[in-house]
Amino acid sequence: MEKKAGIQAFEKFNYVNTVNILAGGDVTKWADILALPYERILTKLLLNKTEAGYQRKYQELLNGQR
Repeated sequence: MEKKAGIQAFEKFNYVNTVNILAGGDVTKWADILALPYERILTKLLLNKTEAGYQRKYQELLNGQR
């Protein structure tokens, strides 16, 4: 579905996609994100991934109860 919607158009922005997500879409925070230690960025990305997986699974379980 994402490919049909054109997700590949974001590939040209490379790492800026990640910076933008971490900055909450606020371009004025990009420099702050880029100044963070690499390990902190990776930890935050892993946290985001874990949370998204949990939310997806939880929603599936809720939908299965109906």
